[in-house]
Amino acid sequence: MNVLGINAYHGDASAAILIDGQLAAFAAEERFNRVKHCAGFPSEAVRYCLKEVGLGIQQIDVVTTSKDPGANRLAKVLHVLRHPAILSPSFLRSRLSQSRHVRHVGTVLAEAIGQEAGESGPELVHLEHHLTHAASAFLASPFERAAILTLDGMGDAASAMMAVGNGHQIRILKRVHFPHSLGFLYTAVSQHLGFDHYGDEGKVMGLAGYGQPAFLRELRHMIHPTADGRYALDLRYFVHQNGGVSEVWVKEPHYGRLFSARADDLLGPPRIPHAELTSRHQDLARSLQDITEEIFFHVLRQLQRETGETRLCFAGGVALNCVMNGKIERQTSFRDVYIQPDAGDGGTAIGGALYQTFCASDSAPRRVPMDHVYWGPSSNDTEIESALRESGLAVQKDPSVTSRAARAIADGKVVGWFQGRMEVGPRALGNRSILADPRRTDMKDILNARIKHRESFRPFAPSVLAEKCAEWFEGPAESRFMLMNYIVRPERRGQVPAITHVDGTARVQTVHRDTNPRYWELIREFEKISGVPVVLNTSFNEDEPIVCRPQEAIQCFLRTRMDVLILGDYWVEKTP
Repeated sequence: MNVLGINAYHGDASAAILIDGQLAAFAAEERFNRVKHCAGFPSEAVRYCLKEVGLGIQQIDVVTTSKDPGANRLAKVLHVLRHPAILSPSFLRSRLSQSRHVRHVGTVLAEAIGQEAGESGPELVHLEHHLTHAASAFLASPFERAAILTLDGMGDAASAMMAVGNGHQIRILKRVHFPHSLGFLYTAVSQHLGFDHYGDEGKVMGLAGYGQPAFLRELRHMIHPTADGRYALDLRYFVHQNGGVSEVWVKEPHYGRLFSARADDLLGPPRIPHAELTSRHQDLARSLQDITEEIFFHVLRQLQRETGETRLCFAGGVALNCVMNGKIERQTSFRDVYIQPDAGDGGTAIGGALYQTFCASDSAPRRVPMDHVYWGPSSNDTEIESALRESGLAVQKDPSVTSRAARAIADGKVVGWFQGRMEVGPRALGNRSILADPRRTDMKDILNARIKHRESFRPFAPSVLAEKCAEWFEGPAESRFMLMNYIVRPERRGQVPAITHVDGTARVQTVHRDTNPRYWELIREFEKISGVPVVLNTSFNEDEPIVCRPQEAIQCFLRTRMDVLILGDYWVEKTP
């Protein structure tokens, strides 16, 4: 069976394709149209997936979408009865528009791929949002049985799902319904702190490392755990339950202000975006991180007690909180954890395709499609040479480019590294990366100022040889997808200051020779030179989506103060 999964009309629009149960292609729309977290319909991502596998839409059996307007209908009705103010004209127009978009996905798909009028297309299946999150984690994991948790802002009137996976089956235990949402709490306080763009929650997580939990008591007024292993917001501090939040799900997504005036009274005056960050803001960010962890571990411990499982699969936007993720094995009885590498809404595309392949039809032998993230487009030598010539750059091919790159990094140069198939998900993991020397105390400031042009407090992550990880970091055996913070061993912090956050942690990527041999070899060559099996790795971009094609890598290289660009075997260096 050939299944195309799409995430449409929500943030991080994306597409993924499974051929007879095997993942073949997966990409986000933002990488093609260059709009961060692009919402709307993933036309370019769909076209890429079909082209990559050499199939037309007539050869696709099923298309899944990770929205089902009919899901959780009872919860929606009950909420309206309790909060009739939500039925404002603007809210109803927004909901009707969203529902119309979702129900006409098949028509938009046909237009996107140029399907002829009257030509029959594949079956279209609408799946509940959190069910596709759950499938994206469990069915992509190596586990035959596991507890499953999904947490995000909101999808199909739910913000969480607790479930158990067993073979081909996902058994739902319970949900947290609208308007209660741990993700909305994090977004609301991020907005209060002046970080109001879609996806800015990650910035607040980085800021939290500088603060103290001075506002924890206040935030406990805004959210509290419930006895059944769930959580509830105090809705006096929010406005979304009354339809008072504007939403944009076309091109760049956006949420209007989620918090009420009462939240200002509780937390103090909101910070104006781009204004100076004070210790008060740092403390509020830290308090937000701490209350999020309190609720998260309350939910996890109850889930473990109810299921008896020691393995956990985790997805949803909240699963991108790597600070929290790194504590799961220390704070709970879960001993093996798999987090979907594209844990946000982009991952629901593969979740829908996996669910339809393995749960809706359990005859297919289940496979493990995601032990790496390299499922996007690649570029051949002809394309790279053409892009270099068009940019007026010399074409210099060097078969020893890997060892040469390691030497450049050791000499303090900043290297743009463009190899193989593009990563899927929010992290660059060694194919579309900017690399630097982790030993330099000034490298974090250099990268933030010269290359990334972003806030000075934001940290950078290490890529470490998997077999050397335990010598440098305290944490689980592996972190392939850079989704967990580890403690940098105290005796090693002075050797890798550029990747050690102010709180002594680092967001680790363990690099495995079997899934990315060239990146593994580069780090190994750097270790031979420096004695350190770690490089600083950040995404190849500058306030834009991660680069996809050679032209975008070249443009980023030319407009920033990067020193070296390596595209496959091609070497480009700026002269002084």
